[in-house]
Amino acid sequence: MPTVSAGAVEDLPTDRCVEIGDGRAVVVRVGSEVYAYRNECLHQASPLAGGLVRDGVITCPLHFWRYEAGTGTKCGEPELRLETYPVRIESGNVLVDLPAPPAAVSWREMMLDHAREWDRGDG
Repeated sequence: MPTVSAGAVEDLPTDRCVEIGDGRAVVVRVGSEVYAYRNECLHQASPLAGGLVRDGVITCPLHFWRYEAGTGTKCGEPELRLETYPVRIESGNVLVDLPAPPAAVSWREMMLDHAREWDRGDG
């Protein structure tokens, strides 16, 4: 599991999600607490990067889904939760443990996988 630095706690904004780890994750600061989530809203997998954070609530920048910043739980639907990543603060620096990036897949492999799963509906 690679560790990514998100910078100093005091340098992180408290009003928006900040992209880290080549865009795979976002960090959110609420007061002195920092949380890390997969950079993917549960609604249509849109990115959370740039989303607003107000009163401890993250708002997706595209379709306005809202999540509790401290837990990643979707507001009003506790069964839905963002994927979280471990955060630790060492000497004022925020460190996030991210999963290894997915293996690169060629366009050819993606198209073959799609063709294997495709149902033409003529059966």
